[in-house]
Amino acid sequence: MGNTVNLGVLDDGVYIVQGGAIVEVLEPKEYGQDLIQWQRGKVFEVSESKRKRVGVVKK
Repeated sequence: MGNTVNLGVLDDGVYIVQGGAIVEVLEPKEYGQDLIQWQRGKVFEVSESKRKRVGVVKK
């Protein structure tokens, strides 16, 4: 299953690595999505959206 890297104890999230260093951490949200744009084999841009649920009645 590809290369395995031991990153130690890290929190949940998406870690963007460039040049061997973590350059960005996308932390989980309750609801939403992140769109990653690539350019020349590297992450170029991240678009984040966030949802908020309103008026939901739990049964």
